[in-house]
Amino acid sequence: MYQYLFFSVIFLCFEHIIHVLGTWRLLKKMGISYHQQMIPIYNIFFLLKIFHRPTWWIFLLFIPLTSIFLLIILWIDLLRVFGNTTKKDIFLFFVSIGGYIYYINYFKKLETVNILYKKKKKENTGSNILFAMILSFLTHTYIVQPFAIPTSSMEGSLLVGDFILVSKIHYGLRMPITPISIPFTHNTIGRCKSYISFFQWPYLRLSSIQSIKRNDIVVFNFPKDLNHQVIDRKENYIKRCVGLPGDLISIKNGILFVNKKQEQEKVSTYQINKQQVYLIKTKNIPLNIEFLKENMDIEDVDLIGEKNDEYFYQIMLTEKKAIQIRNLFENIVYIKKYLLPRDFSEHSIFPSHFGWNRDFFGPLYIPKKGDIIKLNSKNIHIYYDIIVYEGNKIRKERSCFVINNKKNNYYQVQRNYYFMMGDNRHNSSDSRYWGFVPEDHIVGKPIFIWMSIDWDRKNPLNFFNWKFRLDRIMTTVDGKNSYLSFFFIFLFIYFSFFLFKKCCY
Repeated sequence: MYQYLFFSVIFLCFEHIIHVLGTWRLLKKMGISYHQQMIPIYNIFFLLKIFHRPTWWIFLLFIPLTSIFLLIILWIDLLRVFGNTTKKDIFLFFVSIGGYIYYINYFKKLETVNILYKKKKKENTGSNILFAMILSFLTHTYIVQPFAIPTSSMEGSLLVGDFILVSKIHYGLRMPITPISIPFTHNTIGRCKSYISFFQWPYLRLSSIQSIKRNDIVVFNFPKDLNHQVIDRKENYIKRCVGLPGDLISIKNGILFVNKKQEQEKVSTYQINKQQVYLIKTKNIPLNIEFLKENMDIEDVDLIGEKNDEYFYQIMLTEKKAIQIRNLFENIVYIKKYLLPRDFSEHSIFPSHFGWNRDFFGPLYIPKKGDIIKLNSKNIHIYYDIIVYEGNKIRKERSCFVINNKKNNYYQVQRNYYFMMGDNRHNSSDSRYWGFVPEDHIVGKPIFIWMSIDWDRKNPLNFFNWKFRLDRIMTTVDGKNSYLSFFFIFLFIYFSFFLFKKCCY
């Protein structure tokens, strides 16, 4: 906490110096003394008063990104005072990212001060728009953030085209690590990074409303994202947390076991709708794929063979839908789960050299904070990344390990770690392939589906093929509660209010 506050104060001082150096001559011309300019916070406060800006904007100074916006607004006001408001001036100001104020301050001859700034003129429209943008940005950054589901890794719990709201405070708000970025972007705009990685704050997470529970759906930053090294700018993933710190995970015949107990399909108030590959064989008549897509929302269906009027399919299904299909089509010869053989080794599986695959995995222990692990030539493949991630250097010398230049075959874990899996068990890049998720990578808890669109996955921008899933719109992620009716009531009241307001004028 204190380290984070220290970095914030340093940044505020840095901004103060930039502001003073870039405006001192302009402010002196306006009759503001040097000692008034040098007082931090106060120097911004009296500028807000001079330009008749809302005084509550002073609070924007204490948030790194909004403080930059505040300075830009005040600098533009200064340009107006000295008549530098042509299209060329504004263009140069934004192209130079505000640096144009230095040119005006040091090199341009200052004309008579424009006295318009002294008039008490309310700019309610501009202030209201700015307030709405700032409120939206603060909500997006510190409370709840919208996400879209782009892949099928969580089917059938979350579908491609679901738009969800993710609470950042349930598991404890993680304060921004790279606070200087383009608002409402995550890590890139096109091929360019949308953030400045030079300024990095230390990791800080505020107190949580609840801890992560086993089988919670969690949004987190992808630990193996090599394109972005800063934690809060790594790609966002969404999976189900099947293993907590200290759990023992194993998979046998495609069935998950946690602490040697088989995974329960029904957990408290919701159902885990896990999905995997099924093989289907039909005789004489092909499978009605269009019916499956239109009526059962099944997208991943592949014809893998045809011989002697027999048709073979690979399809991603939940167990419930597999039973429904068997009962619907009389020409089905068999429908069965497809599992990899026990002795088949997937080279991309985590950890390497263990001979595991997605259907036969583990046992694997998930480390928790404070664990002391005895290292050996086998488990080093499991825990090497953790040791390095926690800021240590490790190498092997003969029969022992050297950690930070000291011989030590024991390592004490500094953080909690989690094991994540997609509900679409045979079509999910998850912890089985890239390992544990550190606690500082946790983003938040999905709480709400506010929109759901069934689009053509090969051409999602074809708006004419969009279909709205009304049964999913305005529902909780667990599917237990729907607020669609309340949404229509809200829209009715909202538009009625503006219609009445317009009629009054």
